[in-house]
Formats: sequence, structure tokens, C-alpha cells
Amino acid sequence: MIRMRLILYRQHCFEIMRSLLHAPSSFRGVMNFATLHPIQIRIFAFSVLFLALALSACGSREDLASAPCQSDEACRGTRICHEGRCRFEEEVRRELALEGVIEPDETGTIDLSGEDDPALDPEHPAFVESAIFTPTERQFMGGPAHTGQSPHAGPVEPPTARFTIRTGGRITASPILAEDGTAFVGSLDRHFFAVSSEGKLRFRHRASGRVYAAAAAMKDGTIVFGSDDGYITALTPLGQTLFRVRVKGSILSSITLDEHENIIVAADGIFAFDREGNELFHYETASQIRSAPSVHPDGMILFGTVEGTVVALDSDGRLLFETSVGSSVIGGVAVARDGSFYVGTALGHLVGLDERGREFMRFATNAEIRGTPAIAPDGTILVGSYDQHVYAIERDGTLRFRFAANGRIRSSIRVDSEGHAYFGAQDGFLYAIDSEGGLLFRVNIGADVDTSPAIAADGTLYLGADDGVLHALR
Repeated sequence: MIRMRLILYRQHCFEIMRSLLHAPSSFRGVMNFATLHPIQIRIFAFSVLFLALALSACGSREDLASAPCQSDEACRGTRICHEGRCRFEEEVRRELALEGVIEPDETGTIDLSGEDDPALDPEHPAFVESAIFTPTERQFMGGPAHTGQSPHAGPVEPPTARFTIRTGGRITASPILAEDGTAFVGSLDRHFFAVSSEGKLRFRHRASGRVYAAAAAMKDGTIVFGSDDGYITALTPLGQTLFRVRVKGSILSSITLDEHENIIVAADGIFAFDREGNELFHYETASQIRSAPSVHPDGMILFGTVEGTVVALDSDGRLLFETSVGSSVIGGVAVARDGSFYVGTALGHLVGLDERGREFMRFATNAEIRGTPAIAPDGTILVGSYDQHVYAIERDGTLRFRFAANGRIRSSIRVDSEGHAYFGAQDGFLYAIDSEGGLLFRVNIGADVDTSPAIAADGTLYLGADDGVLHALR
């Protein structure tokens, strides 16, 4: 499938300029020309001229794209001449598909039906049938699209405690569940726990650092988690170490597995590894990434930055686009079945972007949003805010309902198979609401709940809290 590849032209230019700036001091930064040999003066003049040309060429991509042309030969790289401008062919084909326009080429037609063309129709199988939308409890927020949906039905009556597992530190990581019901969760006590559905400790693995975020479980039972010392650890279902690899920076967000079970993790940039721990790519960023990477049905990897942008990479780690959303993004990106995606910002805005990164919706809450938005099966976007409310927003930005809790909401919302929503708050309660915003129940946990609940097949809710306890409620 064609992806919106953007050639990193400015990055290449900056590399050229950097090489010039690090040139030998005999012709860089020299003020006394009288002491130079004529050959040195010529080298210096040539370097200045080359730097000026590089600077003039390093304009924005839009400037290059708008250059007048009469044929493809006048365009650089992979661009084509379209309506007098040099454009990336993929962008042209996407626009024509969106507008329903057939633009003839030299043969009189343009083919928009190939397997590599993007599917913009929300009912197209590329979106609807994508494996990333299959709800699971094996990953944070129900899978790599981070919709928050679960395949299981949660309780509608106030549940009672089945069991608790106490750790030696706060639990900020959301639990995940294997197919057999085993719960996996890390703690700030530098341990990673596996607990059976009966409440028995299966193993406790001593991690090399604190575990802040959710692990992910592969189909064969392999469990992968990250720690704040930068290590990714893969364990067997029995807790034996398969491999450990280290990335640059701390891992503070959840592990994501794409549909091929490649491991995607955020730290000082975005890293990808295959299921054996071999590095596939590393995309460098200016700052540490706190946003858990999401996967789009066309293969894009999406994440937010503290600089206030949403970034899209292709499956090889190359930049596709970067869109400003106005303020820092800490939570992950939630991807809808129509290809659009949603993020919350530090200014309290829920922002909707289409699959090309263009903003089409913005809804303002009254305080910052730190969780990942959830997307209900009917398309409603659910997000909690530090203003102590949960908001249900339609795709067009219309408020469907607002639910008031008694504390700030850091927890990302989980939606069960019946459309009920479950989340924790910093008032020490676990909440459940129905699809119209009515309260089903709230349960006093006794400590801040910043994690997102996992929902087991039997309806048991698993969540961690600031009391350092893994709670199982049914």
C-alpha cells in the first residue's frame, strides 16, 4: 500500500551545512585573509558559495513542491509535474482519489485501483478488517490501534475484590492479560509480576529498572516489557529471559506490537525490533517520547511529542508527516476504523486528524489530557481530563455527554464489548459508566488509580494503583 513518503530534504541539507561548519579551521571562520595562501582563499570562497547554495536550497517542502514545471524532468527525486507544480506522486494520487477526479497521464489514464493505493473509504477492508482493530487484552488499550476496546464484557453491578497482589512500589503500568487469563504487570519496585486468574503468583521477575508502563504479550506467550533504564526484556510464559536489548533513554510508555509482532517502543526516539530482538530501525527525536506508539491500518506508526506535534512514520521508520497540535502530547494516539486518529494535549484539547495528518476536529476541556483517548464501537471518542470529567465526543466535535468524577483522570478509558466504559481517577475510585454517560457503579480502591483496567473473559477487572497493589474485582 502506498504510504505518504516525505523525502527528508531539509535533513540532508543540514547534514551538508554541518559538514561545512566542521571543515578545517584553515578555511572556516578565518578573519585575516592576508595570512592565507591563495589556494586556501579559493577553498574558502568555494566553501562559502557552496554553503550559500545549500541554504537557498533548504527551504520548506512546500517551496520545492510549488516550483513551476512543464514535465517530470524538471522535478527532483521522486516528484512528478502535476498542474504546473512538482509534487510527490503519492500525494497527487491521494488527492485525486479523495476528490473523485481522474487525471490523465501520458497514456490518458491514471490507475487508482492498484493494491498499493490508499483506501480512503471507511468501509474499505484495509480499514475495517485490519488486524490492528481486533480487540485484545494482550496489549495496552486493546491493541496497536489503541482504541481502548475489549473483546469481553465487564461487570454492570459493583464488583467485589477477588484477590490482591501487593508489590513494593506504586503501580502506574496498566495490566495486560494472556489468553489463559494470566495477568502481567510491572511495578516501580523494579519487579515484573505474573499472576494466575486464581490469584496465585506464577513468577516475579527482577527487572533492571522501574516499570512504568504496560507490557505486551505475543501469541506464543512471550511477554515484552520496558523499564526506565532503557532495557526491553522478553520473557517466556514461565518468566525465563529470552533476550534483553537496550535503547537510548528511559522507557516510560507502553510496548506496542504491530500485526507482525514487531516490537515498537518509545524512549529517546522510536525504536523497532523484530520478535527476536533484532533492531529494525531507530527514529531520532528532539526529546524523550512519553506517547505510546500506535499503528495505523496502512502501516503508519503514530506518536505524539512534548513539542506538541503528532508524528507519522512508515513501517521502515521514515518520516511521513509531522503535524502541530498546539501543545504537548503525553498520551497515545487512538486510531479509528475510518483511518482518522485522535490525541489529547496538555492544553486540554482533544484533536482529531485525518490519515494525512490534517486537523478536522478540536474539542476543549478545562484542563490537560494525559491519557490516550478511547474509541467506542459506534465511533464515539471518550477521554478523561484533569478537570475531573470524562467527555464523550462525536467525530464532528459535538459533545455527546460529560460525566463528573471526584478527582483528576489520568487513566485511559477501556470500553467493553457492551459499550460500557471503565476508568480510574485520582479520588481513589474505579468508575463504570454506560454508553449514555450514566453511572453503573464506583468502587473505592483507596488510592489513586492512574492505570487502565484490563477486562478478563469472566468479567474480572484488573487494575493497579498507587497503593502498590494489583486489584482483581468481579
